[in-house]
Amino acid sequence: PLYDPFCGSGTILCEAYLMASRTPAGILRKRFGFQRLPDFDPVAWERVEKQASKGITIPPKGLVSGSDHSAAAVRASSRNCAAIDPAGRILISRRDVFDLKSLEGRAIICNPPYGIRSEKHTDLSEFYARFGDFLKRRCQGAQAFIYFGDRRYIKCIGLRPSWKRPLSNGGLDGRLVKIELY
Repeated sequence: PLYDPFCGSGTILCEAYLMASRTPAGILRKRFGFQRLPDFDPVAWERVEKQASKGITIPPKGLVSGSDHSAAAVRASSRNCAAIDPAGRILISRRDVFDLKSLEGRAIICNPPYGIRSEKHTDLSEFYARFGDFLKRRCQGAQAFIYFGDRRYIKCIGLRPSWKRPLSNGGLDGRLVKIELY
């Protein structure tokens, strides 16, 4: 099971659900530019779409879930997830990460706050230290994949990453970090 404790608008939850359901990329789009080409064959395209749709499955309820402390974020996430999961199999709740009892044995994938809002910078060292303590104490057997938009916070979490990958997001030169929790 996948959990995003900072789900925001639900991007990670939506992408994870689409992957879990084996939904082909782009299948939800109504139109593509190539459909306006002079030699476009709508009958062939319809066959391709039908074939691609055959592999779509329905993941179990709760396989993908998340939370956020912000009511506005939970509303946005719920709205976005409902667009791809009208049956409500993606579970979303309003909850602060530090109030979660346990995420043992899960894949934790998240994009926590960076502390960067326009010109105003906030120091989140203590937040990341607390988050690291949460991971150590309540997430045994889990794997955490955390995007750090500000790389200086990697050390603040107090856990040794098994790997780090460069990842640009919104112009930020961040790192995606994998942490094995025992």
